[in-house]
Amino acid sequence: MTTILFENWGPFKKEFDRLTRKFRTLPEDLERLKNVIALDPTGPSQHRIVLHRGEKACIVKGHLFCKALRRDSLRIIYAYHEDHVTIVWIEVYHKADKANEDRARITEYLQSLS
Repeated sequence: MTTILFENWGPFKKEFDRLTRKFRTLPEDLERLKNVIALDPTGPSQHRIVLHRGEKACIVKGHLFCKALRRDSLRIIYAYHEDHVTIVWIEVYHKADKANEDRARITEYLQSLS
């Protein structure tokens, strides 16, 4: 099995740190998500949906289950690069704070690949 490399893009780290102050279990929850994603990054799941599938990357929106939230979850957007075997975290947000993903940020990320 190949090892998947995980990277941050843009303001992801800042958002993640801000949410970590609010939800203390978030770093541990992200590690658990990494293990799940490593099995099948874009595979079918009721907790993940492919937003964009292109030649260079596949953009996926998924649920990040957080122990601190109990029955609720955060949303996480990531890009999977099959040729590099890399996952790039693009955005993380709480559904109560924001209704949908930042489409402009996803578009900006895809343009940065060209």
